[in-house]
Amino acid sequence: MAKIPAKHEYIARRRVARKLSLMAFYQWHINASEFSEILSYYQQDEDMAADLRKADASYFQKLVEQAIDDADEIDEIIKPFLDRELSQVGPIEHSVLLLATVELQHHLDVGYKTVVNEWVNLCKRFGPEKSYKFINAVLEKLVMKLRHTELTDSP
Repeated sequence: MAKIPAKHEYIARRRVARKLSLMAFYQWHINASEFSEILSYYQQDEDMAADLRKADASYFQKLVEQAIDDADEIDEIIKPFLDRELSQVGPIEHSVLLLATVELQHHLDVGYKTVVNEWVNLCKRFGPEKSYKFINAVLEKLVMKLRHTELTDSP
């Protein structure tokens, strides 16, 4: 059996971390649970624990904690780029936008194209039909604001 190259494993673990962070943040968003309760559930539930072992657990925790801690400030960053009131944005889309914004702001080691692609794909998987188009449009505008130097430095 061929060994998976380290880079591919790293990418896969980050992808699982994003998926789990979406699920955890959605849970926080809907139930207002403490992150420690959510994490405890993820560690104790057999299926969730198995997924957590496949994830970059540290990245998962950072994304969720930063999104929870900075939710109000992130909402203010997002609002100008919405074509509707924030209250009209569904909980999955809102969670995606908050987590993607955290990644764009605080995880500069991840290229903006990767951030947009990963979160759009998660929205395709978990969000309402065609909501990914809305997410893509908002994230592209956020990239212009949050990663403008990365855009100008690109060839």
